[in-house]
Amino acid sequence: MRNFFSLTIIYVSVLTLVLSQTMPAYAGLIGTEQFMANQIADQDRQTLHNVLERDDARKLLEKHGASTEQAQERIDAMTNEEVRIMAQKFDSLPTAGDGGILLAVLVVILVFVILDLAGVTDIFKSI
Repeated sequence: MRNFFSLTIIYVSVLTLVLSQTMPAYAGLIGTEQFMANQIADQDRQTLHNVLERDDARKLLEKHGASTEQAQERIDAMTNEEVRIMAQKFDSLPTAGDGGILLAVLVVILVFVILDLAGVTDIFKSI
């Protein structure tokens, strides 16, 4: 009786394994370019999430009727290419404490002073 019970379990196990559908496993190497693209996309997503943490960004979202959570969900739903483009736009914008505008104004004034001293223009009549 015990031998019959053991054989029954073995036959049922073998039939289960043979008749069950198995999914094939696909393994492949990940190239450096693909790995780096994913890493850069993750960094760009984090950059956009950091922008949403700023008070001025939250106020602007609320002004347009969107919440921070909705914006974060949209960032997570974006493709890697869209995230890259958005992050590049935010990286190119000057920040409030950056001093980029002040530097540009100083450069323009310096160019006018040099042109005035060279006699090309006559903006500053007292120099």
